Amino acid sequence: MSEFKLKVTNELECDVLVIGGGSAGIASAVCAARHGANTIMIERNGCLGGMATSGLVGPFMTSYDTEGQVQLIRGFFDEIVRRMEAQGGAVHPSDATYGTSYTAYRLDGHRNLSMFDPEVFKYVAEQMCEESGVKLIYHLNFVGCEKENNKITAAYFVSKLQVFKITAKVFIDCTGDADLAIDSGVPTVYGDGKGDVQPTSLFFTVRGVDKEEMEKHMQSYPDKERKFYMKEIVEERKKGNYPILRNRIMLFEGLNDEWILNMTQIDDIDGNDCQQVTEGAIVGRKQIRIIIDFLKKYAAGCKNITLSKSAEVLGVRETNTILGEYRVTNEDVANSVRFEDSIFCCANSQDIHTKGYVNYVVRRKTEPYYIPYRALLPKEVDNLLVAGRCISGEREVVAAVRVMPTCFAMGQAAGTAAALCVCENKKPREVDIKKLVDTLVEDGVYLP
Repeated sequence: MSEFKLKVTNELECDVLVIGGGSAGIASAVCAARHGANTIMIERNGCLGGMATSGLVGPFMTSYDTEGQVQLIRGFFDEIVRRMEAQGGAVHPSDATYGTSYTAYRLDGHRNLSMFDPEVFKYVAEQMCEESGVKLIYHLNFVGCEKENNKITAAYFVSKLQVFKITAKVFIDCTGDADLAIDSGVPTVYGDGKGDVQPTSLFFTVRGVDKEEMEKHMQSYPDKERKFYMKEIVEERKKGNYPILRNRIMLFEGLNDEWILNMTQIDDIDGNDCQQVTEGAIVGRKQIRIIIDFLKKYAAGCKNITLSKSAEVLGVRETNTILGEYRVTNEDVANSVRFEDSIFCCANSQDIHTKGYVNYVVRRKTEPYYIPYRALLPKEVDNLLVAGRCISGEREVVAAVRVMPTCFAMGQAAGTAAALCVCENKKPREVDIKKLVDTLVEDGVYLP
């Protein structure tokens, strides 16, 4: 293969470089800047929010304990939700009890979700970046990095007719796929380690739901098979009319008279492969038409629905996870192990999506479980932190904390730690853990 070289057109430098502008990236960048670091954030799309905006993924999954009594994930996450709420663009999780339209009438794992308006999210996130002094650059794609003596010295990005070289003291990988970590030599695990990954989904929204009629149906049937039309789905599949391996309807009431649907399923897609992701999106849009026809035919309140929009990007649940200084285990979660370097706690369900159903890891404890700072510290590289669904943990652990509230929490910890590194001229693994934890608690993080 011939070698192709790019000429650098723009050179920038900063204290902290955040790659990826999703939930983890927003929290990382804003928190780093708030604590004094000169921060740049790179995002490949034309807005912030990642899967929450470009992917239409909503609502925010639970930030509460299993009983719905205590909000566990607070700090930056709670701040951004309340700022959106103040603009009429979010429902705070304290106001969204389980079994309601905001939770898709689900019970298991669906307590205290938080619906939001993607447009308000985009605006509020940009405002928070501007207020804190984050330099934001859209439409840049990461292509590689330089490394010297176990330290990343520069990261490279391309856009239309431009090549950026950005140097930084600390780098934070919030790509979701561990792009920078992999290119810098960090060891990773793909999926289950044997080639299998969870299926992808393409979210979409509809208008025209008759909520009163749907409510009557949902309240009439305690049997989930009848409530969620599971029998009808199976029958239509047998007839060859419903080639989608999702066995229940899933409509979340959103804002502005829209309802968000999480019902498509595209299996065997490698989220690292652009051709497979392209095919997945095409299949997803075909499935959307089938789902809408099914809902019009069977689902109460849906006979007049119309497609509002489909997501711009495919929802990828799983690709690469790093091998970090510590790999959080299922035993840690099951036993609610509290680490000395715990950076947040949560109670999110451990669910592995498969072909046709979801496998849940049953926890017999109601108390929360904890994620340590070391899970954000990759091996092999001294000035890199990772936040988001590619942190270091066993598969079932990462399946639980890949959702957006926990990604905000990881990002807050990573950004705060990066700023401490810059201020004290330390490597991420040399950070004073007590100072980090104390700072997070001062900034609203809940660590009971």
